[in-house]
Amino acid sequence: MTDAVRRAPDTKHDEFLNAELSLLAFQRRVLALAESQNTPLLERLRYLGIVTSNMDELYMVRMAELRRAARDTSNATAYEHRDGYSPITRLEAVESEIAGILDAQWRCAESCLRDVAAHGVQLVTWIALSIAEREALEEEYLVEIQPDLSTHAITMSPGVPLPHLPHLGLFVAIVYRAPDSERRHVAEHELPHNLARLMPVPGRPGAMIAIEEVLRANAHLLYPNAVVEAAYLFRVTRGGDLHLHEDHAHDLLVAVESATERRPHNPAVRVEVESSMPAHVSARILDNLRRDAVGREMEITVDAVQVIHGLLDLRCLQSLPLPRGAECEFVPLVMHPVVAEGTSMLDAIDRGDLLLHHPFVAFDASVVRFFQDAAADPAVTSIQATLYRVGTPSPIVEAMLSAARAGKRVFALVELQARFDEENNVQWARALERAGGRVVYGLPGLKVHAKLALVERTVDGVVTRYAHVGTGNYNPRSGRQYTDLSLFTADVERTGGVAELLRALAASTSAHDTLRGGLLSAPDHLLQALLARIEQETVNARAGIPASITIKVNGLADREVVRALYRASQAGVQIALIVRGICTLRAGVPGLSENIRVLSVVGRLLEHSRVYRFANGGAAEYLIGSADLRPRNLRRRVEVLVPVTNASHCAQLDVLLQRYLNDATAWELAESGAYHPRGGQGGAQAQFTRDLAPAPLSAESDAPS
Repeated sequence: MTDAVRRAPDTKHDEFLNAELSLLAFQRRVLALAESQNTPLLERLRYLGIVTSNMDELYMVRMAELRRAARDTSNATAYEHRDGYSPITRLEAVESEIAGILDAQWRCAESCLRDVAAHGVQLVTWIALSIAEREALEEEYLVEIQPDLSTHAITMSPGVPLPHLPHLGLFVAIVYRAPDSERRHVAEHELPHNLARLMPVPGRPGAMIAIEEVLRANAHLLYPNAVVEAAYLFRVTRGGDLHLHEDHAHDLLVAVESATERRPHNPAVRVEVESSMPAHVSARILDNLRRDAVGREMEITVDAVQVIHGLLDLRCLQSLPLPRGAECEFVPLVMHPVVAEGTSMLDAIDRGDLLLHHPFVAFDASVVRFFQDAAADPAVTSIQATLYRVGTPSPIVEAMLSAARAGKRVFALVELQARFDEENNVQWARALERAGGRVVYGLPGLKVHAKLALVERTVDGVVTRYAHVGTGNYNPRSGRQYTDLSLFTADVERTGGVAELLRALAASTSAHDTLRGGLLSAPDHLLQALLARIEQETVNARAGIPASITIKVNGLADREVVRALYRASQAGVQIALIVRGICTLRAGVPGLSENIRVLSVVGRLLEHSRVYRFANGGAAEYLIGSADLRPRNLRRRVEVLVPVTNASHCAQLDVLLQRYLNDATAWELAESGAYHPRGGQGGAQAQFTRDLAPAPLSAESDAPS
């Protein structure tokens, strides 16, 4: 293998940090919340589960491309990312870091389980049970578990169908033989979906046992005429891509619906196995999965098992019967409503723009209520919105359905290709069509990620438009768990800009023309507009005019933007970046980025708001919206940023940004690419919580919250 293919990273000269390793560094920061004794115990278990889910998604979404690139050694130089890694060394580094995270995750789980025991709750093994407890669980096994098990032999015999191993299913591989034979057979059994992973031990309060332990101990009852030698747990992860058939290209709804049905049969990209599983059993499982993938994407199909030291799928620990309440959980947030009961959201917006910070201002009582009030208002004639991840059930879509049934004009851009929400979105699209609404299913080659809604109301012959532009999805669940911002306005210019973008989407196109009200949209205008603002700060700094940029986003990985920020730093622009997850910019490098600092805030709530502030020669400019600084957001999605112009709202955003920049719990990105915790307590989220969500600022207000 050539040195060019295997070249190791050189942190002194590499222009960018590696995106995948940056994403894994974020998982380390989440894991640190689970490791902290300052985090309530149930919440520590929840963070362990979040890491598990995030790692699942990493395999489903990113590992396939890494494997393809690593195996295409004939064109290795084409994959160089200027981060010091070749395709092969990048894959090796990612896999090594994943192994380290999984080991740390289990050590954290063991620590949590010791703390769980202090509350009288134990996760026990079969060997630790008394004879009476085993007999009681054996009875439960025969009644509750065994009837739901079906045998699938993993065999090389011609003509024998391969057992399908479902995505993220937990399976027990049972090794058995005939009493008079030394020839071993392997069969797999999926753990029943309708049963909890952890079972209470009869007669021992607080004691729980994993269902696989019970199955393992009683497998001989499943094979009464054979000798069961052992049983091993394993878990399969399949790729998450949708593969749209060309024969459905004329109908995206049918294509996505069909592809979603095929996704469970995507090639397996990972197999997690218990550390006790012998090589010959894991080899049999891998062979089965690779034969299952013959003829389709063999280059991404798993070819080695991932050995797990400890419990597989740690999400189950959240079901341990710990006491609820302040002893083991975060104190519930006080999420205040926006307007008094009996007052319409539309009437409140008539009195002035609203800038809201969720969940400290209740999402349900503001965004959801905006849709519900519009649907119920007889003067409202139309409701339009972009729907990306709305969840199910969805009170927002239900409000739009109610409006359509009442004869109002309803238009929805339903993004059918919102990853892992495709099935829900297909169902909502069909429901809106049946109710009489007009639905567009997305744009060719683009995902619509913008969060927009527009309501039209006619009173005494006067038509008023009301717009909502948000940083987060129209999903009440995430509205309670994520920090996001909402701008509600009846301003003629900005509602006009929203109307123009929605009109373009209704025509199945993006906004090729500049939007009214200063709205910036991708993929047509946003990137160049942001680069122009960075360049203006650069010019100002060179002219001796105070220049600064403060940005809060979820991810920063667009090379053109990173390089523009490097140039601005070299000109003396003071740049502060609050980036939750992926960040490929290398901060604090002399001669390159010494004027750039990067922070990451990871806490009780998932940081999701996007805010852009440019000093602009003393007339600071503020933008909020859906767009991160990643290639997909700026080049392959419909995104929108809206200007915030009201003085009190700008002051509110200054307070928000400053709190995050001063956050004592934040992590700082070093020149090396490592993140270091500040090590303090409290932080911005705690400050916003202590504020008890004061009443939102209206356009007439002059005091920031």
